[in-house]
Amino acid sequence: MDSIALTYSLLDPVITVIRPLTAFVTATVAGIAENLFGGSYSRTSEITPDLSCPVDGCCDGIDCDPKEHARHHTFLEKLRAGAMFSFDELMSDLATWFMLGILLAGVISALVPESFISGHFGSGVVAYLGMLVVSLPMYVCATMSTPIAAALVLKGMSPGAALVLLIAGPATNMATLTTVAGILGRRSLAIYLLSIVACTLVFAFLTDAIYSGLGISAQAASALNTGEVLPAWLEMSSAILLAALILRVMWLRVTSFLTRETTAPHAGHHHHHEHDHDQHDSGCDSAHETGDT
Repeated sequence: MDSIALTYSLLDPVITVIRPLTAFVTATVAGIAENLFGGSYSRTSEITPDLSCPVDGCCDGIDCDPKEHARHHTFLEKLRAGAMFSFDELMSDLATWFMLGILLAGVISALVPESFISGHFGSGVVAYLGMLVVSLPMYVCATMSTPIAAALVLKGMSPGAALVLLIAGPATNMATLTTVAGILGRRSLAIYLLSIVACTLVFAFLTDAIYSGLGISAQAASALNTGEVLPAWLEMSSAILLAALILRVMWLRVTSFLTRETTAPHAGHHHHHEHDHDQHDSGCDSAHETGDT
């Protein structure tokens, strides 16, 4: 959902609709292809879904009646829980990648000449394949890739080529590829990659055809500030709120890091066996943090 909002604000409404549609079709094609051509798997253990209350964990969802649990919280309590998730967990996940994407977009806008982008990644199959080669090994998330794509479109890249970056970049980072290969196998990895490449190229052609048929210039549309439909006070207050939320995330991370740094030396004053025990606990905490991440 965050990438859809970013696409609308940084690019234009047309590609905002095309992007999630492409992702949906690509995932569906990959799933069907895996069922048809992939290997067979046997589940060794049953997966237990988490049915606990998402508001405050007051109920595990198993020992209580769902109808009874539905009355545990008011609408305002549920709304507050959703808002806290957005401002805390979701913003913590997005802030770093969003700022890095904005930084890279600024570098592209300032240093990369427009003739280079329009000449090599303007439009057509060569541009799509070139962007595909660039996107496949990139480690970018959906949030980070959006401002980068917007900067490239402003430099003359076609919306179809930008779509290749928006879809293939986040879907093919090395962490995802190694996970697919390790859990599902090399055949499934090949099906996964071929599905992404085929669907992305098809939708890239369709995207440029749609823009051409509608007579829309993606470069001009991206240059326009879609926020102009909003009052100036709402634009400014939203920008201040976003900056405050990002700064809050950065501040919490810095204070958390400094707290760990200042408490670590005290472990040396304990006895040897206590020191070993503390190291073991620290390792477990790190493992849990890595898993949560």
